[in-house]
Amino acid sequence: MSVAVLDEVGHAGLDEGGAARLFAASFSRLGLDVGRIGEVSVALVDPGTIRDLNLKFRGKDEPTDVLSFEVDGPYGEMVGEVVICPRYARPEMGVEELVVHGALHLGGMDHGEDFEASEMAKVQRAVMEELRGEEG
Repeated sequence: MSVAVLDEVGHAGLDEGGAARLFAASFSRLGLDVGRIGEVSVALVDPGTIRDLNLKFRGKDEPTDVLSFEVDGPYGEMVGEVVICPRYARPEMGVEELVVHGALHLGGMDHGEDFEASEMAKVQRAVMEELRGEEG
């Protein structure tokens, strides 16, 4: 798996190694073979950029915290991109957890209108607990 991080806002809290760890844990939890995953990227953007993307692709004229764009399916050359606006990250879900959230979307999960009650929320919590456990 190849991972790129484009930081347009000077967030400085996420590097390619950290992003790769987050993507790998997420994809592994979904039962995907991480060794066969293609390219993924994370773009950290300002509120205006994510608002424009949210309007163009979801019809919502407002900023959001995270958007995922699948370019190809699992095991294709490129899997997709996760776009995050750090300024809109909620305190309980920082940039790292938003990477996991986006990765789960790229892996085929969705949560509908009620995220907290969704299977995706359970998987996301499990990935974050696993990663926190690895940190010691």
